[in-house]
Amino acid sequence: MSWMTRQRITSFFVVALLTIVHGEAAGEEVGDAKSAAKLVAGPDFELLGLDGELHGLRDARGKVLLVNFWATWCTSCRSEIPALNDLFQEFKNEGVEFYGIAVDVEGAEKVLPYLEETPIGYTVLLDPEAISTSIFGGLEGYPSTFVFDREGLIYSSYLGAQTEETFRDDIRYLLEAEPSAGKQLTGEH
Repeated sequence: MSWMTRQRITSFFVVALLTIVHGEAAGEEVGDAKSAAKLVAGPDFELLGLDGELHGLRDARGKVLLVNFWATWCTSCRSEIPALNDLFQEFKNEGVEFYGIAVDVEGAEKVLPYLEETPIGYTVLLDPEAISTSIFGGLEGYPSTFVFDREGLIYSSYLGAQTEETFRDDIRYLLEAEPSAGKQLTGEH
């Protein structure tokens, strides 16, 4: 992906986010943050996994996808990993995929020993150059998590560690929802 394409994707994501924030600040009706976020297509990326394969957003099309950005030095990330492991085990046979994107600049050299202490049961991708974080418009902290619907639209995003139930609710909702075909999902949540 060229630098110009990445800049366009980043700009689109930032403009969409500012539109949501501006609408809320102006008191305009934009629905809840999740409903507004459903209109934003997730930026595609391709990163090398610890399995030696390249993985990206397009590889998970047709599945609900949870993308969690984490780092070995992040204590909140460490506390969230067991819940993510449990959720992955619960939903892995129901059309759900998880990507854990490790942002440590040392890459596998730092991540592999960490995983011996804190195993992760889902796909771990390496992003030592922070390519994906910049494509996502920059992240304000870790962990940062994005939940995508089956068409690759961002359904929800979270900064900081969340409860297992928060992610479970999002995943269940998206599994039960009709495919959006690029349109905003409807229904109470």
